[in-house]
Amino acid sequence: MRTEEDLYVETGYKVLWEDAFFLVVDKPAPLPVHAVGRFKEKNLLSLLIRDMGPGPEGLRIVNRLDSETSGIVLVAKSAQAAGKLGILFEKREVAKAYHAVVFGTPAAREGTVSMSLGTRKEHSQHIRTSDPGGEKAQTDYQVLSSAGEYSLLKVTPRTGRTHQIRAHLSFLGHPIVGDKIYIDPKIFERYIHEGWREEMRPVVKTERLLLHASQLGFCHPVTGRPAQFTSAIPPCFDAFLNEA
Repeated sequence: MRTEEDLYVETGYKVLWEDAFFLVVDKPAPLPVHAVGRFKEKNLLSLLIRDMGPGPEGLRIVNRLDSETSGIVLVAKSAQAAGKLGILFEKREVAKAYHAVVFGTPAAREGTVSMSLGTRKEHSQHIRTSDPGGEKAQTDYQVLSSAGEYSLLKVTPRTGRTHQIRAHLSFLGHPIVGDKIYIDPKIFERYIHEGWREEMRPVVKTERLLLHASQLGFCHPVTGRPAQFTSAIPPCFDAFLNEA
């Protein structure tokens, strides 16, 4: 069993914006947002506290991203600020956009996946499944470009379910490049215990999930002013977008 010192993460986060109420952070991947499992110190919240201090009221992650998803994370500076931001997400008053590199090209250049999600356990992982009685979920997508065997999609989740984008694009027949869970759960099981192995590349094609939280917009919960934040698509996406 590997120790935390052996676990590979990217730690080069960037603070995109800050005021008295919250931070906007550009999270790299792979990097968990919270302490989880063996990632006691190698997580975004612990790194922020180490580098900036906890502040008088503590720091709180508002919108959770998977370890392998990069992009915009809101970090509140108090319980009150976290509550106000959380309400915006609950009321769906936050405009979110992601970019993803997927296998193949959807037949429709624009579309919507409306598919309720259930959960099944496979090995030690919880995997989203299509379930008419499950959580309602809707994801809009737009094909921005195609290159060889891959396409770049802009993805807009209209609901905020766990693994929603990953599951919906997989059900569409175009899983995200690097998505070990929805391409081959056995590979993911090995990955979390052993780390990356080059023999995984022929199947999933890259070490990390090519999903990036690129845009976040809402009205500031204290000032009421419109706030729009963007994060550039990571350079590692380029290898799959410049094939043609």
